[in-house]
Parts: sequence; C-alpha cells; structure tokens
Amino acid sequence: MKLYPWLAPAACLTLSGMLLLHSNPSVGGPDGKKLFAEKACIACHSVGGPSQGPGPELTQVAYHRDAAWLHAWLKDPQKIKNGTIMPGPAWKSPEELDAVVQYLIGAKRPIPAADSANGGKLFVDYGCNACHAIRKKGGKPQFPDLADEAKAHDGAWLDRWLKDPAALKKGTFMARSSLTQTQRHALVEYISLAREEVKT
Repeated sequence: MKLYPWLAPAACLTLSGMLLLHSNPSVGGPDGKKLFAEKACIACHSVGGPSQGPGPELTQVAYHRDAAWLHAWLKDPQKIKNGTIMPGPAWKSPEELDAVVQYLIGAKRPIPAADSANGGKLFVDYGCNACHAIRKKGGKPQFPDLADEAKAHDGAWLDRWLKDPAALKKGTFMARSSLTQTQRHALVEYISLAREEVKT
C-alpha cells in the first residue's frame, strides 16, 4: 500500500477539528432568544419592535453598549446604576448570561450610510427613541425628553454631549457613542428643531 506523507498530519488536523467542534460550549448551548423570554426580559423590554414595558427597546443597544458592559449590567444592574428598577436575572450558569448578551449583540441592524446627514432618520436608526422622547413622543419617562434638553442647551453643548457625555457629566448613564462628526451634527440639528417648535 502506498503511503502519502501528508496524510497523517491531515488526519490529525481533521480529528482535532472534530474534537474542538464537539467541545465548543456554543454548540448546542443555551438559546439567548429563548432565555430573553424565559427570564422575563420581555416584560420590560423588546427586540425588533416597540417596547410595551418600562424598559427601552433593545434592537440597537449594541451601538451604545459593548458586550462587556452588557455582561456586567445583566449580571448586577445595581452595581452600575444604584437604584435602577432593573432586576438582576437569576442566571443558572455563565453560559446563559453569555447567550443573552450574544443575542442582543446579534440583533443590531445596519445603519445605511445614506442616512448620515439626516438627523431624524439617524434618531430612529440608532434607536435613540428607545430611551428618549421628543415633545413626549417615543422614549421612556425615566430618560430626558430631548425637547427640554434643546431648550436648556445650545447646539455646541449638544454636540459635545453626543461626543462624550461623561466629559460633561461625570457618572452619567448615557453611553459614549461612535457617531461620526457628520452624524453628530445632523442629530444636533434635528434635536435643535424641537427647541424652535416649542417656541412656536
């Protein structure tokens, strides 16, 4: 029988790959979407549609919070925001928590490049309306109405706030965004319109 010198290493690599596949905890692991319902997250939040509960809709949350922050928040909300009404879910294992975080990260929808100069579209694209209302439309009551913020602050302040909220208010719950300068300016212009409409 003719032997090929490359055959043994190839067979070892194939076997190693099969062992890794079966030992990977993500294969056949907890279902994040299912756990999102089982842990009663849907009583307060939603993914893919308006939230009917007190918590914000979470489809675009990955644009505002990374996996590490979501993991820490879902593990112990009070440690991040003392006094929050958000309960700490009873996780049976770290894998359950990881699965829900990955479900939320994976829910993110792309932002069309063409929307970058349209503040109103960006406001919806990024899910700003999941937390914030404008003239009592949208948002959740525990977060500021941006019509009020537009009356209290000028465009330059709003731009600095969107760029780095913690630089203006230490300890704020507002996340630092990855908005481009063009996107920030478009959002500031859109929010500032609320100030003008309130005056009229």
